[in-house]
Amino acid sequence: QQEQMNQLNSQVEKNQSLTTIQMAGTLVLLTCLLTMFHMTSHLRNFFIPVIQRKVIAILWMSPIYALTAFFSIVAPVLEAYLAVIKDFYEAYVIYTFLSYLIAVLGKGDRDTAVEVLTKHSDNLKPPARCFRRFYHPPPEESPRAKVNAVLVECQILAMQFVFCRPILSIASLVTTSLTEEDNDDIVQRYFTSPQFCIDMIQNISILFAFRGLLKFYHMASDDLQWINPFSKFLCIKGVVFMTFWQGLLIDIVVSLKAGGKWSDENSDNIDPREHAMIIQNVIICLEMLFFSIAHWCAFPVDEYEEGYRREKMPKPGIGFSDFVSDVGGIIESSAQHKLSKQMKNGDYVGTDDLENITLEMHSDIAETTTPEITTSAAT
Repeated sequence: QQEQMNQLNSQVEKNQSLTTIQMAGTLVLLTCLLTMFHMTSHLRNFFIPVIQRKVIAILWMSPIYALTAFFSIVAPVLEAYLAVIKDFYEAYVIYTFLSYLIAVLGKGDRDTAVEVLTKHSDNLKPPARCFRRFYHPPPEESPRAKVNAVLVECQILAMQFVFCRPILSIASLVTTSLTEEDNDDIVQRYFTSPQFCIDMIQNISILFAFRGLLKFYHMASDDLQWINPFSKFLCIKGVVFMTFWQGLLIDIVVSLKAGGKWSDENSDNIDPREHAMIIQNVIICLEMLFFSIAHWCAFPVDEYEEGYRREKMPKPGIGFSDFVSDVGGIIESSAQHKLSKQMKNGDYVGTDDLENITLEMHSDIAETTTPEITTSAAT
């Protein structure tokens, strides 16, 4: 009897796993198809290649996240290695977005972008001195040199994340594989482990990267208003923000369900960490479909046509104004019916009659005032 129950549980788990893989695969397929169609629309209308190739690099973010999440579900052993690829591309996209904004500002030419930003030089804070060896010419030489130095600073702050993130991800992979697991005092061991130091360095690197992005945004926000850069930034930051914090929340919930330990004696050899990983990756597959739609709206193709003007998006609603308009039309129809009945009965003076009366009054006034004007002129 016990053996039959174990076989039944195994079959149920297998069916659940296949259902999860099919659902995640469908979501990934839709994400890839939608993103590929978006990319080909840019390639068919390659108005400004130096800008649009950066857009295509950003659009790859959703398929890469979705594919790494899907293969992590299919082969959980590869999850840590796929995370390195995902982390590297995340950092690369953040720098590419900064490069995209600079290209848009200068229409593909960095020197033109510097010229555009020179008019804001009086409001800029001096660039960081620690990067002084990269500033040429020195920022004290002219307003243009100051703007160029600030731009270099923003690029360095974003670029360091591209190098740090994959290195830290590989270091995390190595330390996790070499560190022996101990379910007792897991929280205390974390704060004394190499992983804690890696996480702190990674958070500092992220902080510097976004500091560079925000500094550039405040410097060029007025000149970039026509492309609505904030919505584009949210489409990128939203992917990073949601995947990280929801993963942390899922780990906490699953850990609490397991009694604060990663081993669960009441489960049939189900590792709570693997369970949390599957939940996280399925949610990522779903979210990437929505983010691919958001990218379609945030990075339209016609934005790079000559003479483009951003149109204000219509506000979504429930059509209540149309209902009010219909009610007003019915009330107006009822009032017109009532007025027509009064006109037939001779109890109503129409608009034409009122105009005739008004004209007659004006003519009478003109006749009475004309002799007075003539008399005064003769005098």
